[in-house]
This record gives sequence, C-alpha cells and structure tokens, in this order.
Amino acid sequence: MQLGAMVAGLHLNAAETRAQPAELELIPLSDGIYMLEGGGGNVGVCAGEDGILLVDGKTAAQADGVRSALARFGAHTPQYILNTHFHPDHTGGNQVFGPEVPIIAHANTRNRLATGAEFGKRYVATPPAAALPTITFEHSLSLHFNGEEIEAIHFPHGHTDGDIAVFFTTSNVVHLGDLFFNGLFPFIDLDYGGNLTSLTQHIAALIDQLPHDVKIIPGHGPPAQLDDLRAYHRMLLATTESVRRGIAAGQSLAQIKAAGVASRWATWSWPFVPAPRWVEILYWSLATVEP
Repeated sequence: MQLGAMVAGLHLNAAETRAQPAELELIPLSDGIYMLEGGGGNVGVCAGEDGILLVDGKTAAQADGVRSALARFGAHTPQYILNTHFHPDHTGGNQVFGPEVPIIAHANTRNRLATGAEFGKRYVATPPAAALPTITFEHSLSLHFNGEEIEAIHFPHGHTDGDIAVFFTTSNVVHLGDLFFNGLFPFIDLDYGGNLTSLTQHIAALIDQLPHDVKIIPGHGPPAQLDDLRAYHRMLLATTESVRRGIAAGQSLAQIKAAGVASRWATWSWPFVPAPRWVEILYWSLATVEP
C-alpha cells in the first residue's frame, strides 16, 4: 500500500492549498533584497538595475498583489522566477507570470508540476504548460543578476524531492523555501519525496555552513536569523525522539497523538499543521510500513 494513502488527515486538499488573497508586505532584508509576506509561501525579491528576480510567486489568485508590490520598483513583472519546490502556494503564480517570464526550478519540481498526481497518492493538479519551469537543473545553478551571484542548490528529499535553497551571496541572505518553517511545525510531503531524516540532516548542515549573521527567508513564518534555524532543528530532534520512543514502546498512533508534544513546542502549532498532524507526519516517517 502507498504510504500517502494510509495517512488519515495528512493530505492537502483543494481548500487547504487555495490560499486566499491577502495584503502583501515587502520587508527589506538588505540593499536590494526583500521578503514579500502575506498569505501562502514567502517570496524573495531581488530588485536592482537588472530588474527583478522572484524566489517563488505565491498563488495565481495573489498575482495582482505581487504585481502591486513590485510597482515600488517601477515594474510589474519580474525578469526571472525561481521555484523552491512544486506546491501551489509557491508556484501558483507561474500560471500568470509564466507566459512572460523564464521560470527556473529543480528538474524534479518541473516533473511534479508536469505529471501531476501519482496513483494512490495525494491529488496534485497539473497546471497549464505555460506555468512549467523552462530552465531546470540537477545539483546547482548560478545566476549573476543585480550584482549578486545567486546560487540555487538542490537539497534532496527534504520537504519534497525537488527543494532548493537560494543564496544571495553578496547580500548574505538565503531563501530556504519549505525546508524551513520559522516557529511552525513543517509539512513534510511524504507522498512526493519528503523525508524527515534527510530534512533534519540538511538543517544541521545549513546551521554549520551559514554565516552567523545571515538573514533567512523561510518558506513560512517571519524573517529569521541563524538562532531561529537552530531552534527549528532542536524542535525536529526533540519531537522526533518523542515519537520514536512511543513507537519503541509499542504505542499506537492514537496513543502517541493523545500524548501530544512537549509543552515547550505547543506554540509551534498552526492551522495547517497543528500538533496532532505533526505527530502523524513524524509517526509515518518513522514507523515500518508493510507493503
């Protein structure tokens, strides 16, 4: 049996992924680098003499809001879009911007968007062809734009199998996409290549490699610093160990969910991934699943 078909309550459905239009706010992080926040996934904005580059594009319904935010820089359309992964709250804007803007993504992200749902797994809508990334890569890509060397690096089997982190090397800013939910329990897409163990390892490696004064754009949540990423890693380790102990003791999923998470992590619950759902993600990441 497919893992995704077994996890009751874990599936994204159309209502959950259809983020409502919200007022968007541009938050400056450094000279020329901003975070666009408000409903759906966070967007990175690089604005300068060469034009505008976006990291993700929110939903199609929010495209007008994105254009209005970009008007601050004298334009309504970016020159490039980088997709951090395939989920519609990050790539939905491709449907609007794709006909006029080159879209860059990991090859697995294009594949997920192009092929849609796999049998027995969560439904994933296939967008129009114009919304598909036109430039793809396997391991890393560099783009020289607005005086930045922008490095996109693949982190395999993290939140999905196509996640990238985008480093603005001159400005010391990084967009981690949904590898990082700041102060929130993450969604790990077990149906489409997400993996708890490797995600946790990726975060540990990033903590070791990033400068102490780096500014971080998370996939969801407010702008972050390295200490926020460390707290996220501690949460991953602690909650994983708690569920692992429950499994080792022979407890059922219902029993482990009833026990919940330690009180120190209670504030990490949010409407999309409350604590019980996070426990489910951990359980199905750790439990042995019979074929």
